[in-house]
Amino acid sequence: MAPVILFVDDEENILKSLARLFIDEDYEVHTAISGREGLELINNGLRPAVIISDQRMPEMNGAEFLRRVRELLPDSIRLVLTGYADIKSAVEAINQGGVYRYILKPWDDEELRKTISEAVKLVALKDDNRRLNKELMTKNIQLEQINEHLEEKVRQRTAELESKVRELKGRDRVQRFLMTIHPLEELLHEILTVIIKVCIVNGAAFYILEDDVMQLKAAINFTEKEAGGLLPAQAAGNLIENNEEKVFLETDETLYCLLPVKKNDEALGVLAVVREAARPLNAAELHTLSIFCVQAAIGIKDCRLYDNYDDIESSLDNILNNLGA
Repeated sequence: MAPVILFVDDEENILKSLARLFIDEDYEVHTAISGREGLELINNGLRPAVIISDQRMPEMNGAEFLRRVRELLPDSIRLVLTGYADIKSAVEAINQGGVYRYILKPWDDEELRKTISEAVKLVALKDDNRRLNKELMTKNIQLEQINEHLEEKVRQRTAELESKVRELKGRDRVQRFLMTIHPLEELLHEILTVIIKVCIVNGAAFYILEDDVMQLKAAINFTEKEAGGLLPAQAAGNLIENNEEKVFLETDETLYCLLPVKKNDEALGVLAVVREAARPLNAAELHTLSIFCVQAAIGIKDCRLYDNYDDIESSLDNILNNLGA
């Protein structure tokens, strides 16, 4: 798009001379016979890059016209045409209208062409700077967003790795504990301690199925409160009876999660954990809890086997005695 040039002078012959001077230039030239007409053109949408105004005009002189133009088009380049006798007025125009420079009458055609060309280049340079600054601001915003996204990704990944390390350490701790026989309550308490530390839950408990009755066997920071119309003990029984993979119970502030404890499809009990409702368990945490359920099932079976050891030994003795007889 060709740069727009506006000439303002109260003499028609001067406007014609100026327009004729730039007829072969790659400019879109407009003229106005007065400052008022020039302002009307601008108010009607004309956006000249360079405005050249005569200083001595009736009704509105060049200084006043360019001052108003400065308010409307602050990024335009403004020049004033003046005679030798009007130098003082030209200085006034420079001060009031932010004039780029003044041009003496009569002007030198080549000098005027050069001055207008420099002014157009200056406008283009300002436009480029403005565009580049805008692009830079956009890029900076995008870079900040990318950095924030990366930082969030790093935080998430760090949290995932820390969680995995806690899980592996917890599983190893339980596995080593299972290598020796312990009373059932001691075993369950140890596993609950690990679960609270690894999964960062507020409390946890084991319900164990004994004689077809679900009993609270071990608990840490765990208080039964009605949630979802049920007590956790009732929900634990329903979970086993309905062969469900998990059950969630929720109050306004608290979330209970119940998972089955099974060994070879044999239901042994239920693990219940409690956490703030605003911080629900994610898929990775549920997977970790299910692993601890498997370890608990192994421990429960071992404890029961040990508890029945005397009966088994006595039965074997009887069998051997009968064979010997």
